[in-house]
Amino acid sequence: MLGKCLKYDLKYIYKVLVIFYLIDIVFAIITRVLFTFDNSFILHILSLIASGTTISFMFSILINNLMRVWARFVKNVYLDESYLTHTLPINKSTIYESKFLSSIITMFTSILTIILCVIIAYYSKENLEVLKNTLQFFAATMNSTTIKVILIAFFVIFLEFTTILQAGFTGILLGHKSNNLKMAKSVLYGFLNYIFVVALSVLIIYIIGLFNPNIMALFNSNSNTLSVDIVKTALTLGIFLYIILIGIYYYIDIKIFKQGVNVD
Repeated sequence: MLGKCLKYDLKYIYKVLVIFYLIDIVFAIITRVLFTFDNSFILHILSLIASGTTISFMFSILINNLMRVWARFVKNVYLDESYLTHTLPINKSTIYESKFLSSIITMFTSILTIILCVIIAYYSKENLEVLKNTLQFFAATMNSTTIKVILIAFFVIFLEFTTILQAGFTGILLGHKSNNLKMAKSVLYGFLNYIFVVALSVLIIYIIGLFNPNIMALFNSNSNTLSVDIVKTALTLGIFLYIILIGIYYYIDIKIFKQGVNVD
């Protein structure tokens, strides 16, 4: 049953999201083509416009991903569709698991699409050489490989936006326990929830820093004096914190969801 729920959740989200994927890919191709005409002033201006549009749609993909996931959650759990959803012969945890998995899957594909658009629009031997040299520098200083540096960057971005999605779920669950102004309270609770989590993360890092000089250096040093070991430790700690926070969100949301919902 989880598979069927996930299928319909993904269908709803991708119905709009795929359009943004295609538009961004098209503008990335246009940008790529226009950049080849470097002897024409007009085409150069058009290439900059196309490039700006490509970048703006990258942000649109992320924003719409967030909004579609949250909209699906509200529509399927609290609005008209909820009457069917809550009569299905499945556990409430299964309903939430579908929403959770759909958020992870769609955010993963969105970030991959953005990377694809960057490659289409801006790939060249010169740009690749600059990127390679930059990544090799970071890889060398971090005692890692270029591929690992790229994967770490991808993973951190993915976890960041996944955490935002889960904070939104918690806000929706709390906001819809009210009898009025449910959406406004959902937005407020989601925002405050995320701010609280960020503040809590900083506090946890600071407490760990009391026992680890490398971590405490994040608070006592500026960016010019941070060592490679400090950066590596901070990235590793950040990834673990994101994973733990997502797990905590999941546990809390399941608990709240099982308490019941107020269907509109």
